[in-house]
Amino acid sequence: MNARFCAMARLIYFLTALLVLISHTAFSAGGGSDSHARSSVQARLLLDQEYFDVLREGMEGAQTEIVICTYLFKTLEGANGYPERILKSLSAAVKRGVRVRAVMELSQESGDLIKTNAETAKRLEKAGVKICHDPPGKVTHTKLVVIDRRHLFLGSHNLTQSALKYNHEASVWIESPALAKEALDYLDSICGGKTR
Repeated sequence: MNARFCAMARLIYFLTALLVLISHTAFSAGGGSDSHARSSVQARLLLDQEYFDVLREGMEGAQTEIVICTYLFKTLEGANGYPERILKSLSAAVKRGVRVRAVMELSQESGDLIKTNAETAKRLEKAGVKICHDPPGKVTHTKLVVIDRRHLFLGSHNLTQSALKYNHEASVWIESPALAKEALDYLDSICGGKTR
């Protein structure tokens, strides 16, 4: 199989799994007052650069909390690229009184990814973002953002200039307090409860 076919197969698998998850949350068995909450799940596919625009808008509108989990967050001090703008949005959120947490991949033994994430982590900490590193021996490949415990962004986008501006990428925005809670519980399990 060629690389393009494999990438497309992974995207189809991811989107199918996501639709099953949304369907399960929105239409699971039960009745009464629960049915309105379940039916209020909203979702939107974010392709390519659209993800950056919607994510940044969500971060700039955050009122209480932003929790991000990223495999790769590549910022360049002094640059004006998309990752820099994300970092600035997170810094501005902290200044507004929003709690901002980041779960970052740092468990691989060596390589540019670890160096890049470590440099960005230092810049985030300086801006007031609380950092959690995944435990040694387990790679955190998750790309997930939870805003105000109701908005989720998940998919293929790393926080790099390539992923946010140039690559073909697919992610999803979901509005669901129930799924947001599940996502935050998952991130807490990675960081031993340090994301809240």
